[in-house]
Amino acid sequence: MMLRTLLLALIAGNALAAADVATLPATLDWSGRVSLTLPVAGVVEQVNVQAGQTVKKDELLAALNPTLFKAGVAETRADLDRLTQEEADASRDLDRVKELYARTVSSTTELDAAKLRHARAQAGLAAAQARVEKARRLLAESELRAPFDAVILARHGEPGLVITSPCQPAAIVSVARADEWLARAPIEAARAANLRLGEEASVQIAGQTVKGRIRAITAQPEGRVLLDVALPRAPGTWAGQPAGIHLP
Repeated sequence: MMLRTLLLALIAGNALAAADVATLPATLDWSGRVSLTLPVAGVVEQVNVQAGQTVKKDELLAALNPTLFKAGVAETRADLDRLTQEEADASRDLDRVKELYARTVSSTTELDAAKLRHARAQAGLAAAQARVEKARRLLAESELRAPFDAVILARHGEPGLVITSPCQPAAIVSVARADEWLARAPIEAARAANLRLGEEASVQIAGQTVKGRIRAITAQPEGRVLLDVALPRAPGTWAGQPAGIHLP
């Protein structure tokens, strides 16, 4: 009887140890955290959000003074209108010379000159169209919009901030996904080798079990690995909250 009791205790202890091994202590962290700025130079005219605010995808977060960008669009548009007329004139002239050439009234030299003028007009028109598209793009990029449904983590910029270089622009706001958490836990490399991106994993948060999927398996110093499991963001949860990851 005593031997049987010892065996049962040993089995129960092994089962408990296995359960502990299969559960990783984790912490909730922001998903999709990124600092946003503008890729064009200018003066910040408005910043429309505060830290802690939730915004929808494409919502306007901040904008530069648009005067120069709008002027660029108007200027290139006027140039496009002018070159459109020139191309139309060159096309009509080419048709006229072709007709005269067919009746042997016009020479080959005149026909070649008309073709060259028309080709140059077409090239100028195409370049003008590209300049208009570039000016419109610059105007659009002078506005900072949310890349996804997001939570504003920090507001770095204020109206009057000058962005002078597109190469190293100043951050205006930092955001993270509003609908998703990362449950993050260190794990031994040997155990991580058996995991695959996209695999389902359960996350225990405040007594509740939430289904998630493995998002990243990142190598760390000293042979450790950082495991990220993405899961839906539920009410009453917060960044830094303790959690447990149940491996598949």
